[in-house]
Amino acid sequence: MKKVRFISLALVAAIMLMGAGYAIWSDQTFATATVKTGLFDMAITNARVRTGDNELQNEKHNPRWHSYDWPHGKVVWFNANEAVVEFTDLYPGGMVQIDLLLENKGTLPAKLKSATVEFLDGNEALFNLLRIQTSWKADIDGDGNQDTWSHVENWQYWRPIQAGLNKLVEDTRSRNLVIEPGGWFSLGELEEEEELEEGCIKIKLDSSADNSFQQQYCKFKITFNWEQWAADPNDNPYDGYGGDGDNPGIEPN
Repeated sequence: MKKVRFISLALVAAIMLMGAGYAIWSDQTFATATVKTGLFDMAITNARVRTGDNELQNEKHNPRWHSYDWPHGKVVWFNANEAVVEFTDLYPGGMVQIDLLLENKGTLPAKLKSATVEFLDGNEALFNLLRIQTSWKADIDGDGNQDTWSHVENWQYWRPIQAGLNKLVEDTRSRNLVIEPGGWFSLGELEEEEELEEGCIKIKLDSSADNSFQQQYCKFKITFNWEQWAADPNDNPYDGYGGDGDNPGIEPN
């Protein structure tokens, strides 16, 4: 009996010691994140040509448009990714012009990565005698207003198409040109009347083209390749022409 009583007292003591402890309250908190990727979308929103077909504009822009008096042309059709244009009656020294307006319809800033030309059909020798000049302007920050512009190489040189496109890309990248969502990029010249014009790639047949090139044709495609403004934002800070509009950048050439 004494042994049972001793065990009972020991149990009571153990229970009393347990009661002297403290309960530890606990809880859990969570951070829930939803990730949505952005949209990268540079789209052609306007296209036109300048040729001798529009005599009223030629007269209005006298003498600036007289370069386009005799060649003819039209925009066959265009969509967000492609514009098809056609020119006729080009002659040695004659000039035509393609106007393109591209807008950032996405949610991510964009910069021009490269521009390439591809011969498709017709007389390749004729294609090799085509020369171009380019100029561009841009709304960097998407507020609808033109922020900057450049005449590539100050219009000093007529280059083969690919060489001219390379100079165009080099010009935009040297200025760190970044087009924010809502902004636009146009290949264009500035008119004296301060008119908004959708841009230009001037195309001219080299004066060395002889009589063998009469009634010939060629077909080619120009592709503009865009990329997100930086793989690592720290590698491409918003300086110069790039970015949020805080700094419109250096003056063009």
